Amino acid sequence: MRNKLFLAQLNARSLVLYTIPDIQLGVGDSEFNKGLKLYEKGAVKKISDSFSGFRAIVSGTHEYHVGVSIEAYDRGICDCYVGQKNELCKHMIALAIAVVYKYRPKDTESIKHPVDQAVCSGIVRDATQNELDKAKSEINKGMSFLKRFSGPSSKWFQYQDSLVRGSRFILLALSKLPVCEKSVMICINTLKRLDRKACGGIDDSDGTIGDLMLKLVEVLNLFVSFDPNIKPFIKKKLPKGQIFDWESGFGLKSGDIIN
Repeated sequence: MRNKLFLAQLNARSLVLYTIPDIQLGVGDSEFNKGLKLYEKGAVKKISDSFSGFRAIVSGTHEYHVGVSIEAYDRGICDCYVGQKNELCKHMIALAIAVVYKYRPKDTESIKHPVDQAVCSGIVRDATQNELDKAKSEINKGMSFLKRFSGPSSKWFQYQDSLVRGSRFILLALSKLPVCEKSVMICINTLKRLDRKACGGIDDSDGTIGDLMLKLVEVLNLFVSFDPNIKPFIKKKLPKGQIFDWESGFGLKSGDIIN
């Protein structure tokens, strides 16, 4: 019996497939911070593991019985009001965070800036080839979440969540780039790819892709704020979109790149 328990715990330790950044990118800033706050104040208690997942008591308004999967932080149960509607709640997020800290302590370094906003590194220098390659790889990962919707209506919200997650990966990749012409071209090429996807059947009813493109233009504006000399290059290279009008600067009221 003791050997079976040991093997179950060993299995749990080896199969936790998510990290703190994975959770952040999946749930966004607001929900992640709610879960993190619960974890940091010690609300996650009595964690137990098995071959399939983890269970704990999470203290909130009441004490809630919470479970999350080994393989996916967003698959679980909670007897709170939100959890009873089969939706991801802050108690599940708190348990997922606690699981990473307990079983994957080397993967607890959080993303230091908001994942739902346009962010610029503020470093003015030429990008290395390694930085460019890494950014392209991360952008490709984000693009893989941006697919044409072809499922039943019951899957529409899950599909929109996928679009949001992809946009966060793309913004994270761009946030790491130094301010230079090579980084500008990565932003612009990403805009072109998004424009083609918008033409190719993505259901952007919630405006996720349009908002992402707006944020990419905001990244370019941030580049200009750190290096005004790069503005003519951006104006020269920024194309006119087929679906969205780059030349309007997405309605930015001040400091528009495009006149």
